[in-house]
Amino acid sequence: MSGMVTVQRQLASAWVVFNGKYGEVSQRAKSRGQSRQALYRETQKVVERLRGDKMREELAQLQERLAEAARQVADMEQRLTRAVEITVAWQAEFASTAQALGVSLPVAQALLSVLLRDKTPSVATLGRHTQAAAKRAGELLAVEDEVVRARVQQAAADEIFLAGKPR
Repeated sequence: MSGMVTVQRQLASAWVVFNGKYGEVSQRAKSRGQSRQALYRETQKVVERLRGDKMREELAQLQERLAEAARQVADMEQRLTRAVEITVAWQAEFASTAQALGVSLPVAQALLSVLLRDKTPSVATLGRHTQAAAKRAGELLAVEDEVVRARVQQAAADEIFLAGKPR
């Protein structure tokens, strides 16, 4: 309720400032125990509220902040389309592929460190990953060998084979 009284008081001050006769501003200030300048300041606040200058300024600032946030979200969404999640399974696949291509685990670790920085797994961890992959591959090959062995017409293990004559 006191807020309403304050608003009414400010509106009354503004009315006197804008519509009062000569000397009414001084009378109103004296009756309230204020200076004329205090009445003029009250009136200025009413005018600012009615014009909405501060609110427009705040609104413009908020709209700019919102636009900047929208630009940041758009940038992050665009970056996300190019992002690759480097999971533990992906790291294991990387280490196993590196080993299969003849790359040592310390070199594979060095290559991974370019992407993972301080989250790069140790050489031992990469070794456990490749060992687990080798075990799974061995189990799969055992099953495939049984199916494929009967169909093999020519085979050469660890030697060069040319047209029926080993060298």
